[in-house]
Amino acid sequence: MFLVQEAQKIGITDNNVLDQWRVPFGDWMEQSVFWITNNVGWLLDGIKWPFDNLINLINGQILEPISWIWVVLAFFVIGTLVRNVKVGAFSAVALGFCGILGNAYWLETARTIGFIGVAVFFCVLIGVPLGIACGRSDAIWQVVRPILDAMQVVHSFVYMLPFIFFWGIGEVSATMVTMIFALPPLVRLTNLGIRQVPEDVVEASRAYGAPEWRVLVDVQMPLARPAIMTGLNQTLLLSISMLGLAALMGAGGLGRQLFRAISNQDVALGASAGVAFFLVAVVLDRISQTESTDGMSIVARIGRAWSNRKTPDELLPTGDDSPADSRESSGWTAEITQPEKRLMGLAGAGGALTVLAMLLPWSVDAGKISSFGRSADKVLTGESFNGLSASGGSWFGFVVLALSLFVTGAVVVTWKAPGQGPRWMTADGATIAALAALAVSVTYVVMSEAQGAGGGSIGVGAYLAIVGSLAAAAGSILWAGIAPHEPLHPLLARINRGQLLGVAMALLIMFVSSISAWSFDDRQEVVQSPEVTAQIADLKQQAVDRPADAGVIASQIQILLSTVKKTDKVVHDGLTKEGPRLGIWELVLGAAALVVAIPASGALVTDERRRWFWNTVLAGLGAGASLVSVAWIASLVRSADPGYVSGVGSFLALVSGAIIVASSMGVLKEFRRETVYPDHDLIDPSAQQEAAGHGSTDGPKEESILI
Repeated sequence: MFLVQEAQKIGITDNNVLDQWRVPFGDWMEQSVFWITNNVGWLLDGIKWPFDNLINLINGQILEPISWIWVVLAFFVIGTLVRNVKVGAFSAVALGFCGILGNAYWLETARTIGFIGVAVFFCVLIGVPLGIACGRSDAIWQVVRPILDAMQVVHSFVYMLPFIFFWGIGEVSATMVTMIFALPPLVRLTNLGIRQVPEDVVEASRAYGAPEWRVLVDVQMPLARPAIMTGLNQTLLLSISMLGLAALMGAGGLGRQLFRAISNQDVALGASAGVAFFLVAVVLDRISQTESTDGMSIVARIGRAWSNRKTPDELLPTGDDSPADSRESSGWTAEITQPEKRLMGLAGAGGALTVLAMLLPWSVDAGKISSFGRSADKVLTGESFNGLSASGGSWFGFVVLALSLFVTGAVVVTWKAPGQGPRWMTADGATIAALAALAVSVTYVVMSEAQGAGGGSIGVGAYLAIVGSLAAAAGSILWAGIAPHEPLHPLLARINRGQLLGVAMALLIMFVSSISAWSFDDRQEVVQSPEVTAQIADLKQQAVDRPADAGVIASQIQILLSTVKKTDKVVHDGLTKEGPRLGIWELVLGAAALVVAIPASGALVTDERRRWFWNTVLAGLGAGASLVSVAWIASLVRSADPGYVSGVGSFLALVSGAIIVASSMGVLKEFRRETVYPDHDLIDPSAQQEAAGHGSTDGPKEESILI
């Protein structure tokens, strides 16, 4: 009666009346939390125990203490066994890049892998059995389904606080919250996979007397495997997307680095942590994804997982999702002709000569590359360094060596089994590698020397590498001109304007990279002004003369050094003569790529094989542009003094080269060393040989070079 009177006094339309009718739901939840904490603490400890111990085992005792190289090799093996060598190699390279960002980033990368691994492990431990139970029992499914809906609809911020209250801030509570968010797709898809097993197959197994556990293990689970694996992949993707929230809850890993970068507005930290985060996500996704989604980017796949959280059945592969490379043709592999063998021999000999050049001097009396970032290498009178030495060719030599070995390998593989080896171990792969090797070796010779390098010269090995890579490029290009490659599908008979636009955009990025910084130098001996240097020398002399005041003088020196500002660093772009001037040669490669892109896009030629040929050359130029940047960056990482780093211009050049390569891949992936005929034109090769043996006088026709 009192409440009614008060309500009437305030007025039912007044919002303040809601305070008098307030339902204390929050108080109920708080009472429940306190009761659980005070009375069933043993249960909370029991739930925490497996999470805490597994996280400590994987992170604290396995991933963090062992060397990063073993983790990289382990992921190479895992990726190769689970998927294929390509995925294994990519996983190793991507995680290796996370390592060379620095030890701090590697530790956070290891913690991220461990955190996701634990979350997905418990999701599988709970989700697969629960999904199987739901698939075999409608009653269980009717109970579990609304719970899954609530887990997906309710925002994680809502149930985050109870987990923090029960188990504290840290990785345990963050793992549990991640599980709540990522578990439903695995349960739903496992349930769906079990239910989609044909009923007649299940009944047939039962009719033959199989017990229910054999029906499940031998029939339902194998047939439901695609759905279960899709659910596992979606759970992994959703776990990755929760890493930022886990950082808010005190979990370690790259999410914490990103959170720190945002809080401190640290661009460098955010960029490094962001790229490591992206690479880890891609590696885990590539290892766990199905073959049908190999061509989809990680961003698209995470978005797909989010948008289909409540309809996971739409993620299951269908019969139309087969990879593009699985398409069949109705022809046979062409044998190697004598003209091909001669050109392959030239390419192989050039590659072998380039490999030999690695053992000869590339730099004499100074470090050609290392002298930019290491002052001690500017004058090395009487010393010479080979193509793989840090003061010689450094990573320019390593890149040329790898490409030359690839050319030689392509020649050997095609010679022994034409068209039967790996896709790129053929004429187009050899051409791309040879052109890139030529670009890198020539760039090494023509790039500018560091200021103050004491009369250093280029060794005979570098010139021999140019000769060898030139021979390999000439042989590979001519070989590609007559190699019998044909497309799996007809190319569109129109100009590929998108390719032209992409290459033009890459050239624009190259121009921006050339006027951007290629090196940042804030070494003390470089940025210190002569006045500061003189003052420091004077203070050091005073310390010698007055030993009793050495401590005070040392403090004065430190104060003086602190006056040298970060803004005093020396910056060289890609065009200035004080720097390597690599921007000029990147522009040359970009301009050449734009010219080649005209016939490659179909603007001047319509023949499919000619377009394939020009796209091969285009990919070689793009690969060369990217690898020049890679060699410069890696060489500085290897030998430069602290304070000398590569600039963003080198990264932009790498990206622009990659864009050029990507623009040609659409055509190159269509072609194989295979003669493809329409069904009505097929002739049995054995019958063709018999006809040739019964009086055919027509000799083999040599194909013209496609230039």
